[in-house]
Amino acid sequence: MFKYIEEYVDFSIRINDYISTVMVDNGIGCEEYNYSHIWELVKSQGVAIRGFSFEGGVNERISGMLLQDKWETTIAFNQQLDEKNKNFVISHEIIHYLFHDNEKNGVFLDTQKSLQYYEPKLLMEFQANIGASIILIPDTTLICLLKKGWNIVQLSDFFGIPENTLTVRLVQMMQADLGMTFKVAKGHVDDICYEFNNKGKFIVTMLATELENHLKQKKTVHLELF
Repeated sequence: MFKYIEEYVDFSIRINDYISTVMVDNGIGCEEYNYSHIWELVKSQGVAIRGFSFEGGVNERISGMLLQDKWETTIAFNQQLDEKNKNFVISHEIIHYLFHDNEKNGVFLDTQKSLQYYEPKLLMEFQANIGASIILIPDTTLICLLKKGWNIVQLSDFFGIPENTLTVRLVQMMQADLGMTFKVAKGHVDDICYEFNNKGKFIVTMLATELENHLKQKKTVHLELF
């Protein structure tokens, strides 16, 4: 992940800025945020979100699709997925719609493999996975609740985000924003997941404070540039 830090940071800033604008425009506080705010905005632009039952081997391969033609833009998701993975798939396709829509990209088909793609060899899938996680819980909301001592299970259940997606996100943030190695970041996440009532709760609040300070610095630099 560390060697892809620039790609991660660049797209993370883009999608967080997009969501922050929606939150400010609608008076949504960090604890009031829900992914439905973004979904409803996209649906208001004429995007249909529909569940489908795929047959046979196709059912095991296809998780979601974005289909765009002159009649309609449709996000299709596999109804056999559990609720949290449905949320991630739909949010993944929304990122394709918001950031990858052009005449050459009329169809996106996503499998379980593409939904776990964390290297930018396929840049649009890499971005869609980053963005889907942020749609489900943007940085400001995540940091706010980590500071309050929320654990991974609480965050996963409240925001409907798969636990494994959330743990990958935390490792990425620690590497990209705090300069940690993968080994150190993964160790902290393991403590948060498995030692929360011991040292994990202290680690999560400490990391949240450091991430918050880094986020403030990024905003200051961004404002100075413009």
